Amino acid sequence: MAFTTLILDAPGPPLLFEEIDRFLELGLAVTLNLHYFTDQDGIRNHYGERIQYAQINCHDKSAFIAAVIQAGGYSVFKTRLNIPLDGELISAAASPALATPLRAIAQAGVGLNHIDRQEAERTGVTVLNTPGSNATAVAEYVVAQAVFLSRDLSHYNTETHKGHWSKGSLPPGQEFSELTLGLVGTGGIAQQVARKARALGIKVIATGSERFTDQVARDLGLDRRPTLSQLLGEADVVSIHTPLTPLTRGLFGSTAFSQMRPGSILINTARGGIVDEDQLAAFVTRFPGHIKAVAIDTFAQEKDRFNSPLAGIANAQLTPHIAGNTATAIRTASRQIVDKIHAFSL
Repeated sequence: MAFTTLILDAPGPPLLFEEIDRFLELGLAVTLNLHYFTDQDGIRNHYGERIQYAQINCHDKSAFIAAVIQAGGYSVFKTRLNIPLDGELISAAASPALATPLRAIAQAGVGLNHIDRQEAERTGVTVLNTPGSNATAVAEYVVAQAVFLSRDLSHYNTETHKGHWSKGSLPPGQEFSELTLGLVGTGGIAQQVARKARALGIKVIATGSERFTDQVARDLGLDRRPTLSQLLGEADVVSIHTPLTPLTRGLFGSTAFSQMRPGSILINTARGGIVDEDQLAAFVTRFPGHIKAVAIDTFAQEKDRFNSPLAGIANAQLTPHIAGNTATAIRTASRQIVDKIHAFSL
């Protein structure tokens, strides 16, 4: 039985070429989905018949399933942009009636919330990912937003572009040594944020799961707060780093927002759904200034389904899930996941 990887989405050239070249170096057969690329002819000319090609809108589930069945199946789905892979899709792709049933889903990145892991386990589909591959990139995004928003730079930029000399229109900003950064979650990315923030002289506090004891906090060099409400009442900047689970879905709603310090900042680079966007939009509209600014990189609805009530709110910095989107992070995740696919194929 042939072992073939379907690359559902990939970075653009030249990072795309690095990824495919690595597949070919390892002797792995590749089918590249061209749907999300603008220069499709250029890619075809570059690789010719060395790889296969597909045209699949992966956000159209019925078309996705039909394309997989028509092709006779693929051994691996490789993705990097959190394409939804639900139970119906996995079940169809893993059908033993296919010449090449799905054996693995390979995520270039750490997040797996878009994958129905229960169905994957039921059908014997292995889920691969690359924890830590984008930790530095996400941590740098968090610190950059914390510094940018704490100094009201977006406000002053907007006013100056309007021709308004607005110096003195807001209270003076805080220096790094005056800021307290509160981390909600204590995993690898949160630890990277803590190291980078402390290097700037920012005080860092953290709260986490039951496993985040005082001893663990000391081992990690973090200043523990036992409850979320305690952290929210102390932090000038709150950064979310928890997975999306039934317990954390909607964790940040009106109650949490009201517990935040007046004039504080909220940053979410974790997962959409942890922050209730409707309640956040309503809160910042009803209580202007209580939350000074927000930086949201992940949303409940993303890509072609993006529709956030935060759009248009002046003190909301919204970015399209790009916190981990640096060339180094993409290259690292790509190489790690290709190597994991190769190891799985042996």
